[in-house]
Amino acid sequence: MNAITVKFLGGVAGDNLTGSSVLLTVRRGKETFRCLIDAGLIQCSSREFFDKNREILNELKPGYLDAIILTHPHLDHIGRLPLLVKNGFGQRGRIICTEATASLLRVMLEDSAKIQAIESESLKTKNFNGAERKNKQKNYRRDRGTRGNYDRIQSRLQKKKKTKHDNACDPLYNLEDVSATCALVKNGGFLYKTWLKLAKGISLKFYPSGHVLGGAISVIKIETKTKTTYLGFSGDLGRQDGIILPPPEIVEEKLDYWFSESTYGGEVHPERDEEIAQLLKIVARAANNKQKIIIPSFALERTQEIVYLLSYYMSINQIPKIPIYLDSPMATKITEVFAKNWDAQMFEDQSLLTFNPFSDSPFLTTIADQESSLALIQEPGPYIVIAGSGMCDAGRVREHLRVGLGQEKTIIFLVGYMARNSLGRRLKDGLPIIKMNGVEIVVKAEIIGFDSFSAHADSPFLTSYAKELATNNQLQKIFLIHGEDDGATFLKADMLEALPNNHNWLENIIIPKLGQEVIL
Repeated sequence: MNAITVKFLGGVAGDNLTGSSVLLTVRRGKETFRCLIDAGLIQCSSREFFDKNREILNELKPGYLDAIILTHPHLDHIGRLPLLVKNGFGQRGRIICTEATASLLRVMLEDSAKIQAIESESLKTKNFNGAERKNKQKNYRRDRGTRGNYDRIQSRLQKKKKTKHDNACDPLYNLEDVSATCALVKNGGFLYKTWLKLAKGISLKFYPSGHVLGGAISVIKIETKTKTTYLGFSGDLGRQDGIILPPPEIVEEKLDYWFSESTYGGEVHPERDEEIAQLLKIVARAANNKQKIIIPSFALERTQEIVYLLSYYMSINQIPKIPIYLDSPMATKITEVFAKNWDAQMFEDQSLLTFNPFSDSPFLTTIADQESSLALIQEPGPYIVIAGSGMCDAGRVREHLRVGLGQEKTIIFLVGYMARNSLGRRLKDGLPIIKMNGVEIVVKAEIIGFDSFSAHADSPFLTSYAKELATNNQLQKIFLIHGEDDGATFLKADMLEALPNNHNWLENIIIPKLGQEVIL
């Protein structure tokens, strides 16, 4: 008996689009092949984080997986890998990804492990202190009736509760688990557009997705005696007008099933050229007025895009040559990976630059330590500093902001998505007074938001890509994943209007739910 099933274990429509993970099972007679496409981290509040990410262990036995295929190295697609390794993956399976994803894996996962350790300790302290306060209140009311006996019983119960809290809040994995995970990457990663054998009659091919260095559209071919079935997984699809990477390549195979992200379903990105022109104009003004520009930025891709853009326009004298400082240890490590890949000729308009902007730029300086970072804050402008984190809630950028927000000589560029309740969101919303480290700051700096720097495809491009795949009349179903309910619904509506009328797309464009299993 032959059967192909997919089960959606994360990154589907709902309240949380992160944690991408799809379980593919292929049964042919007595043989069964199981693989995950992505094993992403669910990103949520610290109180839910550990429990929600461990829930994937209720749905599968990692030791029985034959492979985990990675579409790209963002944490919401790779962040649960060490958890699965810690719980048995690797006994028979290996991690399959592109070469660039393999080179970025350790940097991303080690940073995740360190953050989890800090969050875990903080959460345990909060839980313990909260329990202490409650116990003292109860103790005052009950001591008169139970006296010392109560104290002895409560002490024993408190130890049990503390152990329970500690286990629930333990990090998902540590640095040793990360090392074990990286050791499972097969072949050090693979090239694009080359078939790789996963099992008998099952093969994989990667296509550039344009979203991030190493990003891959993953095509899985399943061959039986009677037919060949093709499944395509978009991962996160990039834009047609990528800054640093070429647009996604169109899959050559005639797909039967397409699993498309829907992050920006129903939305249209603003014109990028207009915002880049505005950015360059402000940089020129800042140089003339001897102002500082602070750019909070995500370490992977966004940072490198900004470095690439600024270096290019300085090199052709379109903006003044002022120092660019990269003040983020993690972004520095990732930029080194970009530098090593420069000779691979995979970047957009690469021939326009006469130097490697990630290693040989005459304008870029990396800040190595905290002392140098603090010294830079006191330096007068003009200069540009790119620092993490992207939403301004952690990292070295906070010290730059703490000093710079109250100064009229400061300009803040917000170039990424800002989640609700983050410091970056409050700045973008124009709050005149913000609080940092318990101190209120009157915002005198100029705050400028740029909305065109998203590396995700918007609804028109997601729709046109699906239309291209559907023109061969073989595409049977489209699954809209990695998007919120509204975004996926709007994207479905856009696709219904654009796709050929030779198929009942209303029923065959599916927005799956968490835990849903579908027979293909």
